[in-house]
Amino acid sequence: MTCVMALRWISLFSRVACALLAAAGALVVIAARAQDPVDRIPPDGQPWRIERAADIPPQLRAALKRADCLQSEAMLATFPIELFRPAAGSSPMAIVPCVGLILYGRAFLFDRDARGEPRPLAFPVMALPGRASQSETPGFLTWNQSTRTLVALHGNDVCDGTMTRHTYRHDPRRDGDDLNGFALAKVERGKLGCGAGENWQVVWEADARR
Repeated sequence: MTCVMALRWISLFSRVACALLAAAGALVVIAARAQDPVDRIPPDGQPWRIERAADIPPQLRAALKRADCLQSEAMLATFPIELFRPAAGSSPMAIVPCVGLILYGRAFLFDRDARGEPRPLAFPVMALPGRASQSETPGFLTWNQSTRTLVALHGNDVCDGTMTRHTYRHDPRRDGDDLNGFALAKVERGKLGCGAGENWQVVWEADARR
């Protein structure tokens, strides 16, 4: 083999090697993006439910650790973490059950692409009718996709214990604000009543015309 032919073969092998490396790099990027939580969150309000600690996205796990919000495997099987978009185009968010003296919840807001660590959300709450304050722990949170509402239930589990229920309604016109489009719509109080069911009374309600 002449020197010229040898150089040509070396050049060909170099080009093939570079192409293979580029293809491998592209596959790594695609695989990494496929594992991003944003790809698992439906666009229509339907939640992605996480029932195992091993499935919690790393950026959300970091936020939970920072907030001292703890879970157990048994609890997640009954009360899963939910990641969802309140409406098409909304930023994704998570509602998470936390272990404490009583079961309570936290909510976290991701940025649009859900790549960074989400930030905790503080909700308006009313200890007295008409007097609102802010709390990152408004109660155990549930999301209703059909009514586009978040409900926070706060109280204790003793018979005749007083419970407070805050309802937050999503309005797409408020997307991008501090609460990702949610606003306090109603505050109710009631008692568990051990076997008698809950007895709710509205103590404050937002003007429906707003």
